[in-house]
Amino acid sequence: MVTSVRLVALAGLGLLAACTRPVDDPLAVNSIYGGLAPMPVYRGELPQVLFSAPDTPDRQSLLYTAMVEAEVASQYAGRALAAGDPTLVRSALGEVLYALDPGAAPDWEAKSIGIVRGWAGTGYGLQRAAAGMADEIRAAAAAGDASAPLTDYGLPAARCADNALERAERLVLLSREAVAAAAPQSEPLLRQIQDLAIQLNQGAGPVDGAAADPECGLEQAVRYLAPLSPRRS
Repeated sequence: MVTSVRLVALAGLGLLAACTRPVDDPLAVNSIYGGLAPMPVYRGELPQVLFSAPDTPDRQSLLYTAMVEAEVASQYAGRALAAGDPTLVRSALGEVLYALDPGAAPDWEAKSIGIVRGWAGTGYGLQRAAAGMADEIRAAAAAGDASAPLTDYGLPAARCADNALERAERLVLLSREAVAAAAPQSEPLLRQIQDLAIQLNQGAGPVDGAAADPECGLEQAVRYLAPLSPRRS
């Protein structure tokens, strides 16, 4: 699992993030290790967004999964810019693509049959996680029993997920173009890819502005959803 200081914000929301104490191990909490701990009872809104989704790796939340994939994309976009060697650049950009959408990644046989180390991403994909997150929030906000905080803070968070999706779509196009290029990739293109990848989590605008911040990323979604922090018992 990718580690990053930017993912620390997730712990403040009570999301399932790895911790050094066994009792907080997300696999133990979700009973992946047989007999260690029962699945806690979730008492809050947006369970799949903030607590646990049934089809994500280790049953992590959609928001957590999206942020992890965004961090992988950002790290490898930076490696692509710094690599210099065209082969290493393409390898790093393949990792960016896999983190965004595994189906868009290059069909490198060595990766699939285990000749080299596997992909850095989780295999779920940021686009899938962010789209699921936005859909879950909007469906919950449209329900008749939606709370005021869900309407007030959830919908801006869904917009942040939309932003991440829009950036990811552009990243897929640019990264595939760079991977397929016969000539060495240009620095301006690789820098554009890196900037977009960083913006997946960080956004491109002020993080302390109004709730309608049009340039927000997934980190701002964490802030918007803080009033809906899940409760477990």
